[in-house]
Amino acid sequence: MSLDYAGLLPVLQQLGCRVAGGCQIIMGESVMRQHYPRLDPDQPALLVGLRGDAWAHRLAEALLKVYSPEHELLIVSAGREESLALGTLAGAKNGSDEICLYVPPLPSPGAFSALQDVVARLRAPDGCPWDRELTWAGMRPFLLEETYELLAALDSGDANKVAEEQGDLFLQLALQAEIAIEDGKFRSGDVLAGIVSKLIRRHPHVFGDVVVSGTEEVLANWEAIKRTERAERGVKSSPLAGIPAGLPSLAQTAAYLDRVARLREIETPDAPWNELASAPSGVSAAMLGRALFGLVAWARARGIDAESALRQTNAEYAAEISD
Repeated sequence: MSLDYAGLLPVLQQLGCRVAGGCQIIMGESVMRQHYPRLDPDQPALLVGLRGDAWAHRLAEALLKVYSPEHELLIVSAGREESLALGTLAGAKNGSDEICLYVPPLPSPGAFSALQDVVARLRAPDGCPWDRELTWAGMRPFLLEETYELLAALDSGDANKVAEEQGDLFLQLALQAEIAIEDGKFRSGDVLAGIVSKLIRRHPHVFGDVVVSGTEEVLANWEAIKRTERAERGVKSSPLAGIPAGLPSLAQTAAYLDRVARLREIETPDAPWNELASAPSGVSAAMLGRALFGLVAWARARGIDAESALRQTNAEYAAEISD
């Protein structure tokens, strides 16, 4: 479907001041094909070329990833406007007439670019002295702190707290990206393009023609693709490559086991604590380490994340001591 610029003029005139500062004009069909709409939610958008009834449900499904069900939309056709909440869009009926859908911006800036703009302002010559002094090295403790605060929020199951902590972690990433931009290392778009390309490349069963039978085959393919990528870069291949050395020990053990399990079957001990209980001359650090490693494997085989389990017990203990 081609874009009829002449036909758009009356619609833009009808919208008047709502688009006076600019407006994204996007073919509605392209948004319907997207699982997450590729538009700037901080700017007005006009989705054009919509005809029939099938578009309503598909557009609603995509737009609800960004806008709330209460977000007010406007169906616009020649000389006619109909206001409705996004939550009711899926049931809209139109018939054969071609219409446009006007999507107002979010009430408060909500795009990643808005965060990056605020961070760039903070780092500007007339910005915040504290933010301007930040470096990659100096930010390491903050990154760890914010990561663990997000983990604690996830443990609590409090969605509002999770959203808040995700925002704090996004801030750390935006600050790191801004420092890279200033130093000429890379831009935010390079980071996002890199991870998008990697996800598509490593999911040929979704974005290509590869057929898989289940999760185990997906993980095996993932490891095979990674080995090929490392070989192309001349990097020494290791099944455990890429697992951070600084991970907490229980989490690191679980990561090692998960990685190896993608390549071959791993043995799970029946009672990893037995060696400690039966030690004739006391327990050594090596024995304790083997028992803890085995306990992580034992828990993993039962669908329990040892790191999260211990963190939860620590939280309960701290609460008990504080009472």
